[in-house]
Amino acid sequence: MKAKKIRKISFVFLILFTVFFLFSEISIYRNLKQYGYGINELPETTLVYFHISKGFTVENDNQNSVFIGRHSYIYEDVFDNKGYYEADRMGLDGFYQKKDEENNNHVFDFCITSTRDWCHWFRVYRLSDGYTIEDF
Repeated sequence: MKAKKIRKISFVFLILFTVFFLFSEISIYRNLKQYGYGINELPETTLVYFHISKGFTVENDNQNSVFIGRHSYIYEDVFDNKGYYEADRMGLDGFYQKKDEENNNHVFDFCITSTRDWCHWFRVYRLSDGYTIEDF
């Protein structure tokens, strides 16, 4: 009797999880299309949303890169773990430099810019000076 009840509860849970997952995938894909991305970015964006990945690069031109990351700003901690700190902030732009360096001339190692566009599932960011999110 108990085993039958446990199987029934497990089946209902599996159905609910599947519905939630499909809803998430459809919603993420719709937002990706609004940003000019598509089905190729969907699996990695899903990993970002479920906090399995910190982000992934979608464009890179050796000077600047664009990446899809989490909608909540977690990158201060990511950069801190790699030895960088936020030396200055101007609106959506955060300027970072190595922890051991002094910054008298306002020369920074890189800048991360959050786009104004925001959705529940992800956010698009830009990194300067040839860095990619995978470097961190």
